[in-house]
Amino acid sequence: MPTSIVNGARLYYEEHGAGPETILFAHGLLWSGRMFDAQVAALRDRYRCVTFDFRGQGQSEVTRGGYDMETLTEDTAALIATLGAAPCHFAGLSMGGFVGLRLGCV
Repeated sequence: MPTSIVNGARLYYEEHGAGPETILFAHGLLWSGRMFDAQVAALRDRYRCVTFDFRGQGQSEVTRGGYDMETLTEDTAALIATLGAAPCHFAGLSMGGFVGLRLGCV
């Protein structure tokens, strides 16, 4: 089970494909990266596809202090850096999309 510790939280992630560009997929509230299985299957032949579970959701660690949008955005930026995925394309749904918008301002 691939995990990375970022900002004091253990985040679960998966990587598929090895294309020249990376797409990071960010799920909606109370879902997991698995919600993008069909998109990853369609794109992994051309892109490095990374899915992950936000802290407190899916297979990622539930942290004592909980989370807010700022924390989730910081976690995502740190995960991108840790995985050497910058620059990357970003696909987010609902809460994941909001994190993507916030990343655009960092």
